[in-house]
Amino acid sequence: MTKFKSVRHFFLALFVTAWLAAACATPPAGSHILWQIEGDTNTVYLLGSVHLLREDDYPLPAIYDQVYADAETLVMELDMDDLDPVRLQQYMIRTGMPEDGQTLQQLMGEAEWNKALNTASSLDINLELFNNTEPWLAALSIVELEMLKLGFDPTLGVEYHFLQRARDDSKPIEGLESAEEQIAVFDNLPIDVQLRFLLKTLEDIETIEEGLDTLIGAWRSGNLVVMQDELIKGFNGFPGVYDALVVKRNAEWTEKLDELLDARDDYLIIVGALHLIGPDSVIEQLRSRGYKTRQL
Repeated sequence: MTKFKSVRHFFLALFVTAWLAAACATPPAGSHILWQIEGDTNTVYLLGSVHLLREDDYPLPAIYDQVYADAETLVMELDMDDLDPVRLQQYMIRTGMPEDGQTLQQLMGEAEWNKALNTASSLDINLELFNNTEPWLAALSIVELEMLKLGFDPTLGVEYHFLQRARDDSKPIEGLESAEEQIAVFDNLPIDVQLRFLLKTLEDIETIEEGLDTLIGAWRSGNLVVMQDELIKGFNGFPGVYDALVVKRNAEWTEKLDELLDARDDYLIIVGALHLIGPDSVIEQLRSRGYKTRQL
């Protein structure tokens, strides 16, 4: 499980922020990665998601349907109802191309490149396909492809499930940030950090299947102690990544949630589970502002 953790903590962030660690302890009955926060005039529900799931991960916990029904508006990291997948893919590819034209091979040097090629080849991954991309995009693409091979599908993820329901119910849909802002989190990382993570991805990807079943079980059970320990320590050695991916975005989202908690409508807000656990979580930041939170 050690190798598996180090991959998911960063590279699945865009698609799967965040996968949860395997849980060994028995959690309190009925607890979920779901909180209820009371404003003066409304209620906000914060649900920690897994962005890709499999068919046999359904049905979702019944309480998710209950809070969805109670909310007048659905909010996600991105306003997926206003997202053009083709335009987003084009933007992501364009952003993921190195401005100076340097290939991965040039960035790594011959020795490291050949080592990476051999590792990728042993995993049936053609690294040459990503030679003209920046390391962050190569890593994200490799992990996503591996997840798809294992039967995980973004159209089965928590967000997409409730997105479809909101569309069918004509329920308003909003987003906390733009796709461009989300991609910039990765694109703005220093090249040396991107390279380290790409190499770590290739080193670890073969173990990615190990903990998936227990990982989803941990998410469903809501064991905060286990999740905080396993998820947060995955950023050890990469404080800049943790700050950019988690701390900064959590602070920005908390500001927006503060505004929503002053509205009249009830909201269901769905974000990656990593953003709702640990000392820098959105939950802790809301508590520091005096809001009372209750895990459901």
